[in-house]
Amino acid sequence: MHMKKYMYKFVVYGFLFLNMFNFRNSQAQTAGTLTFTINPVAHSGSYGTKHVVAIWIENAAGTFVKTKLRNSSSSTIDHLATWTSNSSSNVVDAITGATLTSYAPLTVIWDGTNVSKVVVADGDYKIWIEMAWDNSKMTDKTVTSFDFTKGTAEVHLKPANTSLFTAIALDWVPTSTGIENKTQPKNINIFPNPSSGLVNIDIKELAGDCQIQIANSVGDIVSEVKVEKGFSGVKTIDLSNNASGVYLVNILYSNKADNLNYKIILHK
Repeated sequence: MHMKKYMYKFVVYGFLFLNMFNFRNSQAQTAGTLTFTINPVAHSGSYGTKHVVAIWIENAAGTFVKTKLRNSSSSTIDHLATWTSNSSSNVVDAITGATLTSYAPLTVIWDGTNVSKVVVADGDYKIWIEMAWDNSKMTDKTVTSFDFTKGTAEVHLKPANTSLFTAIALDWVPTSTGIENKTQPKNINIFPNPSSGLVNIDIKELAGDCQIQIANSVGDIVSEVKVEKGFSGVKTIDLSNNASGVYLVNILYSNKADNLNYKIILHK
């Protein structure tokens, strides 16, 4: 009788523990950085190349999280009807400005927080972009979204080009695995991270000649420096002419087994 009673308690407590464990996991709030880059195809409407745009984050249920960019004047903001409805015109922490007069790549960076600056729960999210380029509020505009998963794993997505957008890239880098490299050798330190343009590579001493390469999220090498054996000091690399995003710093030796890789975030 007592054995059955103890077994019952064991099962009940085990069930409660597992549910508590699953609940906590479902509520995980991983800090990190999402970098979203998109290149709009140029259009010419009633006002030439002038256009308005908004970029914002929502969760999978369609709940607004945060606006990251909004460019429009007070007289053209009504062309951003979807953003206005979904966000209630909230621009906390957003980049804002007047109607754009020329087309150029757009980059936004999200730190995983909502408008209250609280890191949101891990899970599936959408990044939305709304753009309009004519005086019509019904035509000559687009509203589209891209899915990504926020969590403990890195995410690097390159959606296919469309008739309206090219060079689309989404990169989610958790702080615990991306910005800080736990295996970084003591003789090499890369800072600051994130960087606004200048990246410092502090080298205590090299055991052999190496090449320092910095590549963007699509693998293009944007900077390359040769460093000779015995060097000790700081190599400063200027990335200010490159778009905001995630970059890979590769330190390459003649013996490939000694190669080192680090991720840095450029946020201008």
